[in-house]
Amino acid sequence: MITNMHKPIMVKEVSSYLDNDKELSILDCTFGGGGHTLSFLELGHRVTAIDEDLKAQEIAKEFRSKFNKFNFYKINFKDFEKIDDDCVKNKFDFILLDLGFSSNQLDDVQIGISFKENSKLNMNYLNSGLTAYEIINNYSEKDLSRIFADYGEIKQSLRLAKFIVRTRQNQSIDSNFDLIEVLRESGVNFRSKKIHFATQAFQALRIECNKELENLNILLEKIYNYLNKDGILAIISFHSLEDRIVKNYFKSNSFNKDNFKNQLNWGFEILTKKPITPNQIEIKDNPRSRSSKLRVGRFVN
Repeated sequence: MITNMHKPIMVKEVSSYLDNDKELSILDCTFGGGGHTLSFLELGHRVTAIDEDLKAQEIAKEFRSKFNKFNFYKINFKDFEKIDDDCVKNKFDFILLDLGFSSNQLDDVQIGISFKENSKLNMNYLNSGLTAYEIINNYSEKDLSRIFADYGEIKQSLRLAKFIVRTRQNQSIDSNFDLIEVLRESGVNFRSKKIHFATQAFQALRIECNKELENLNILLEKIYNYLNKDGILAIISFHSLEDRIVKNYFKSNSFNKDNFKNQLNWGFEILTKKPITPNQIEIKDNPRSRSSKLRVGRFVN
């Protein structure tokens, strides 16, 4: 049995948008450790879950042996329409997208997302080609500056890029701790003293490695095609870049007083005027939840 350390975020808040008077067809786009899926199954709903992570695949095998209303597909959420034809053809009553990486991924030193454990620079949790090592040691000064500015919101991104390029001319930057030391010596004024000074740079590298924002946009372009009328779309984001994309998506495709803002024949009734955030009890129990935001819309067609 695989060790599953993941704690799902805002389970009660997400479940509060379920109609438990009937069996719903639910798509969990980011199965992870299976916490949200488990809550759906225990309420009697039918769940299709997808995830590209290898550990998630192992956890899903255990779920299959316990629940007959559960199906799992190893696929990236941006490609969800490629799962079983009958499943997609019937559409879904509820779709959840939890954009946080699981604790299983965060604690995996082979992936190396955390700056608390030393590991070879990787940060790619999708088992695909690009790694943080390649970015730090091979990207041009211009491209390094771009990702630190766009994905890490680092104001002195060019200064940081120049320092990294100078440093790697003498020796390669091989590990998380090597990179942290480079960041420390760069002279860059990082944004906040409330978080670890390496957070922004690590976030930028992780987003670049895994194409996180690109994949989110790809999913949002087509997700409405797979929701039943009055179906619910719930999205949990973990940093301002993701939340901005989700907020703008719901806003630009909003439905209000018989008016579709996108001038099409579909839209979303926004059910969360402000994003829902975890309560203090959850944050104390799971500090990693503190930055999460939940936005929910009801599909109108």
